[in-house]
Amino acid sequence: MEEKQGIVDSHIHILPPRRTAGLVRWVKKFMPQHQSREEVTPDEMLAELGACGVDTFFNLVFPLKEEETQQLNLFSREVADRYENVVGFGSLHLLTPDKDRVAERCVTEYGLAGIKLHPYAQLFEVFSPEFEPLYRKLAELGRPFLVHTGFDVFYKQTQDLEYLRGILERYPAMPVVLVHALFPRFGLAFELMGDYPQLYLDMTNSISAVRWYKESPDTWLEQAGKYEIEENLDSFNELFERYSRRIMFGTDHPVGMGSPAQIYADLEWFGFDPEVRADLLGRTARAFLEAHCLPT
Repeated sequence: MEEKQGIVDSHIHILPPRRTAGLVRWVKKFMPQHQSREEVTPDEMLAELGACGVDTFFNLVFPLKEEETQQLNLFSREVADRYENVVGFGSLHLLTPDKDRVAERCVTEYGLAGIKLHPYAQLFEVFSPEFEPLYRKLAELGRPFLVHTGFDVFYKQTQDLEYLRGILERYPAMPVVLVHALFPRFGLAFELMGDYPQLYLDMTNSISAVRWYKESPDTWLEQAGKYEIEENLDSFNELFERYSRRIMFGTDHPVGMGSPAQIYADLEWFGFDPEVRADLLGRTARAFLEAHCLPT
């Protein structure tokens, strides 16, 4: 990463005010001390991140109901138009008809970078035949698919990871970002990274979660699968040693695992090699944008 460039936060959520308030209420159920406010504005969010040295942002939206799809994608475009350093992504719902056409509209008409889905929050299985039209279209366009993975114990949900492997096999032209890096299944993440060169990881929240585990293992027994974390720690370290050029990092602001300053402190706590650190803080994300998200 060039010294004059700032940090790229690969994972924030600028949403309409009603959705932002709901998201903050949700996180405070689990972290009552969380610093975010229901009425936080986009300007305030970006200023707080800017104070940490962030100068580029991936903004991720996701409809909780099908009827939100169009308005959220338009909102994502409006945010990206308003803030030149925000990269907007589109989304859709299980019940959204013509998923391929929606994806194409997001990319070619709205200028959005790709599609992001959060199947746990949206309450559907995304690694399934219903989404094949989406995958085919993104592969045709060469645009990325970002998808929440991991934290199964916390969400009390699971995903069809064998179907995910099939998606990676069938659509090598579709860049895929496993958001949260399958936490805590870093061994599987390491295996998949070796098999599929179009695969990237977003370590948002996973880095903080591993630090929390290292400092207080017993607190994770119920919240995040304590023993699975322990079994995967070697693979966690190997991912950075082998694949940092395909690993990104963000804050999940305004509902990450602490303030942006704390989240970046969590990353620094690990004392990563300078080259790995440069990849995580922006070099990977900038290369990803250039390779996969620019108009053709």
